[in-house]
Amino acid sequence: VRNYIVTLVANTRKSKAIRLGASPRATVNLMRAAQAKAFCEGRNYVLPDDVKELAVPVLSHRIILKNEERFEGLDEKMFIKNIVDTTKVPVIKRYA
Repeated sequence: VRNYIVTLVANTRKSKAIRLGASPRATVNLMRAAQAKAFCEGRNYVLPDDVKELAVPVLSHRIILKNEERFEGLDEKMFIKNIVDTTKVPVIKRYA
């Protein structure tokens, strides 16, 4: 899950639509938020779904879009949702 979070945050910096992507500190904050959610739900582990649910509220205010993207109707929340939707979720392979 840590690698998934790192990939999500890194993808905010790779897009041409972004003037300023999420910082490395955003990675830590997203992980801590996901840990808190898992704890509140009685788990001692984080699921990718925890990260997906929290990515928009944690990351959307940590990025700056280019003005051209804003004029085309894109906002930060839509951008982060798109990153979440297009980033491959890690899968643990089970052996029989």
